[in-house]
Amino acid sequence: MAVTILRVLAFEKSQTLLANRLEQLFDYYRELKNDMLSFIFNGDVSDDITDGIIRITEYNVNNFEVLAKMSRRISFIMVECFQNVVRHGVKHERITEEKASGLFAARLMGDANYVSSINLIDATEVSLLQAKLNQLNDIEKDKLKALYLEVLNNDELSSKGGAGLGLIQLARKAGQPISFDFENISEDLSNFYLSLKLTNNEEQTKQGEALRFTKDFDKKIKESDVLMIYKGDFGKDSILPIIQIIEEKMRAENETGSKAFFLILVELLQNVSRHNIQNENKDGIFMINEDSEGAYWTSVGNVVNQETMQLLTERLEDLNAMEPEELKAAYKQTLREGSFSEKGGAGLGLIEIARKSSEKLKYSFDKMGDDMFFFTFNVKF
Repeated sequence: MAVTILRVLAFEKSQTLLANRLEQLFDYYRELKNDMLSFIFNGDVSDDITDGIIRITEYNVNNFEVLAKMSRRISFIMVECFQNVVRHGVKHERITEEKASGLFAARLMGDANYVSSINLIDATEVSLLQAKLNQLNDIEKDKLKALYLEVLNNDELSSKGGAGLGLIQLARKAGQPISFDFENISEDLSNFYLSLKLTNNEEQTKQGEALRFTKDFDKKIKESDVLMIYKGDFGKDSILPIIQIIEEKMRAENETGSKAFFLILVELLQNVSRHNIQNENKDGIFMINEDSEGAYWTSVGNVVNQETMQLLTERLEDLNAMEPEELKAAYKQTLREGSFSEKGGAGLGLIEIARKSSEKLKYSFDKMGDDMFFFTFNVKF
């Protein structure tokens, strides 16, 4: 009897967590709806994921004329932010599981690009970093180059990668005040918040816009099990870097994702392109979570019309009613008959996802307006 009660409680808890994940993705989409690109990575920010994040950002930047002129500056700022984390970040063995891990965020909004990072630093560095950043924010833009050359010629390079050269370059390229803050985690460690805004507009903007967003998002993510969020275009050139980032993260943690995991991950990401109300920009959102048992939950979402909602509901319910052998037979039959449609095949992708998922397919639809619904699709591996 006691075992039965425990099983019921465990099932109810899992169902609650699932409902929260479905709702959570829609909440994130609404919050980031006006962003042309949002990328939030929660974990140890290292060089291993830099290339993938830069590729995603460059692809989206170059698709918008108002931002394309800043492409080089944006890439430079992102690299310097990563290098800053590497220079000042504490070694992994000093970070316990209870301590907060790092976070990196990049957002394209209107004519501006926001880049932010959070990482743990040695508490003894706080005063020096604070003084350097305050000094840089007080220096006029045209005098930063002279300061850079002066420091470069000083030959007083430190073990942290230079006498503030990276921070000076960030200030030069951003052209805006650097937003920053520190938060004590323990006697030895502090969280270092760094945010920059890049824009073609030379007018100085108030400090803190990106910083407030980064802190708020960091709090939300730390209270959940989110590893990564991507909101933007789901064209082929955007999907591949996402896969690369996940592969690098698993490799850094000495994990090896199965071939099936990555095949279904691709299918999930392509699903946004297939079932999208927009023809040009395949806008959607992707989120990956890791639960306490080490299982990965992947969620994708995008806006669909009522006709697509009805079609997807019918297909997903049919698939959930099938046993493994029936799914295998359905896949072979669909592949053999070759009745491909404009939506990427007669449900081949969905059948493959259902075959590889460790549980039944989870989904929801939230009404957004006349003939518009937000489709959330969640799969456990």
